[in-house]
Amino acid sequence: MTDSVTHGLQLDRALLSEQIYTHIKQMIKDGTLAPGDQVVEYKMARELGVSQAPVREALKRLVHDGIVTHVPRNGNFVSRFSTQEAEDARVARVALEEMAARLTCGRLSEQEGVELSDLINGMRLAADRRDLEAFREHDFAFHRAVVQASRNTYLPRMWDIVEPSLRSFDILSDPAFKGDWHVAAEWHQDLLDALMTSSPAEAAALFARHAARLAGSEGDDLESVLRGELPAADA
Repeated sequence: MTDSVTHGLQLDRALLSEQIYTHIKQMIKDGTLAPGDQVVEYKMARELGVSQAPVREALKRLVHDGIVTHVPRNGNFVSRFSTQEAEDARVARVALEEMAARLTCGRLSEQEGVELSDLINGMRLAADRRDLEAFREHDFAFHRAVVQASRNTYLPRMWDIVEPSLRSFDILSDPAFKGDWHVAAEWHQDLLDALMTSSPAEAAALFARHAARLAGSEGDDLESVLRGELPAADA
């Protein structure tokens, strides 16, 4: 039974809390709710046409994930991430993606391979248009899809925890950035090829290196490559 339809969101009574959790998380990902914005329980419930109870449960989960911060006597706010927290998330990403690649290598279904290829093509098209938002969404979707393809129950949950802070300090999120996004798109083709044809150890090493570029340990090289000042093979 449908409880309410708001902004295209269909809410099933049996899954209200889960769907509201996903809905709010998506609003944070797409920037509808920005870091520091307050998420008011009764307003969200009124907007969705539901009681406050499932909204409260969804917010508790988001607080547990670190995506929302609860401030006693003030309410719930979309979390802000310090530079140190973002760096910690980037370091965690290296280990997470290395493990995901090791588990996924050689196990991709035909459909998963097609979906990953489509996401890379989406990056290429976004690079042609210099569409920052589209490029970032395809980029993050690619990495989450690989994590999901690992078929490990916990890795996608871990990705959901680190992704918001990764987005906060993503080098490609700067509208003033003048680097060549096509280079970054082709990196992802190399990653997909490794999942399809390399050994698990080789794929894991390549994904770890890719994530390390974004973790700050090779940040100078990353910017140099994307700006065309250093060949990708040297980074």
